[in-house]
Amino acid sequence: MLKSLLNAVFFQLFWFACVLGGDNWAVAAIVVYFVVHHVYFVNTPNEWWLILLFVALGVVIDGALIFDGWLLMPNSIWTFPIPPPWLLGLWAGVGSLFLHCLSWGIDRPWLLSALAAFFAPMSYIVGADFAEVSLGRSTIATWALMAFIWFWLMQIGVFAAKLTLKHNGRRHRA
Repeated sequence: MLKSLLNAVFFQLFWFACVLGGDNWAVAAIVVYFVVHHVYFVNTPNEWWLILLFVALGVVIDGALIFDGWLLMPNSIWTFPIPPPWLLGLWAGVGSLFLHCLSWGIDRPWLLSALAAFFAPMSYIVGADFAEVSLGRSTIATWALMAFIWFWLMQIGVFAAKLTLKHNGRRHRA
């Protein structure tokens, strides 16, 4: 229980470091977060596949949102046609939560998805203000799209977490 709480708190600190630090601090925050995560939280090397899955999803989903004008990024030293490191680091961070502070949702995927449909859009909208990212559409339209996306992302995350646990010969217990 304490480990799950620490995982959640550590992720929130990581979120602030990436969102407020942007390009300048993202790489350092990512390295520190994942070294600490590996040392204190990772129980199986297979967890890294779950984290990489969320990085890939971030490239595709936020990449599409940026390309289509839903998210308007500030000028950056980042010139690659994918989301910046601070944003991809956050996606990796979300992948790091499923076997820890979000493990309760493995047995309650629809509740986890419903909560994500509410809270993830809030994270985007608040984070956009902090990171000087502009929303290309109305706040309501952005909220609705993000709610839809994150509802289904939680389903994908739960499925991937179950596969990770199954591959390790463990079954999740709430």
